[in-house]
Amino acid sequence: MSPSPSFFVIVALVDLVHAIPLDQKHQARQASIWNPLSPCASCFRSSWTQGPECTTNTILQSTISRVLNPPASETSTYTPTKWCTDYLRQTDWATSYATSSGVSTYTSWTITHLFVTVTDLDHPTSTMFCPIPSSGMECGWDSNTVAPIEQGEDWSIEHYYNPEECQQVCLEHKLCRAYRIDGNTQNGWSCEIFNVGLGRNASNVINPTASGSQWWDRNCLAHIPTACRQSTRTPPPISTTISDPAIVTDPTDPTATTSTPASARPTITTAPTAVPRGLSKRDAPLPPYMSDLSYFWSGMYLTPACSCLISSALPPAKSTSTRTVTSWTASTTVSTTYEDWFTVTTTPRETTVYSSIN
Repeated sequence: MSPSPSFFVIVALVDLVHAIPLDQKHQARQASIWNPLSPCASCFRSSWTQGPECTTNTILQSTISRVLNPPASETSTYTPTKWCTDYLRQTDWATSYATSSGVSTYTSWTITHLFVTVTDLDHPTSTMFCPIPSSGMECGWDSNTVAPIEQGEDWSIEHYYNPEECQQVCLEHKLCRAYRIDGNTQNGWSCEIFNVGLGRNASNVINPTASGSQWWDRNCLAHIPTACRQSTRTPPPISTTISDPAIVTDPTDPTATTSTPASARPTITTAPTAVPRGLSKRDAPLPPYMSDLSYFWSGMYLTPACSCLISSALPPAKSTSTRTVTSWTASTTVSTTYEDWFTVTTTPRETTVYSSIN
């Protein structure tokens, strides 16, 4: 909010003409302002004398010729000496201050978190198989030879499954009686399923070696899912349904409020020290035909050129500016509440675990 000023203190302006020492009011031009790279700002406050460079310096004479010889199209609105008198005119500037007092307003904001629960029903039901162990099953054999034709390999599956996945693929296929896994391939695990079982002592496997990790009958328990790990003495039921809901914390209080403190209270301010008054040459516009001299490096000879054509400029002009400094005498706080909504998604999942038939 913008406070209403209760009082103003105006800093009086000082006439800078009288602030310049008398011995600086009239200076020899050639000793003070001839250096075009560093022109003297206070040398044009009164009158001056022309220096010898006005007739001896080639570059300066060229600029003087530009100023004195405008094209015919410019003569109706442009007079060289009149323009130089305005171009070399000084500007005195000063800053005054107005001090106001008021009450500052601060906002204390609070965020309220709101939760809404959405149920995702698109997740598909997954199926897992629990094999029933049999007395004649053969588990854990190796072989350095695979004969797909004799052993009835089923080519309908992709080969890149880990051991747990490979057994589930075998159990999904009613004709599958054995599976083989190999973890030493370039692409990781390799899985193969066969419609011919291992036979007693792996008699259907070529060159079998006991206590291996490649060949398994479909009902072996080495790679069964965790949900199937029940007592092997009692076969698992024909079908079991287990619930596996997503774990979501459903807050009893639908809102949770978090407050953020307001900014620190300000200290009472006072009016700063006045900006020092300054002096600068006015930037009078160039005639259109000299617009190419608007840049410093191309027009830095304009100031000494004009000082060669006239001996005094227009009296300095005054320029003032006012700044307001606010002194806060008190403060007030306004509370604002924002709502921040969150969506919590629950995904109910049911995994049906079946028992396979040996």
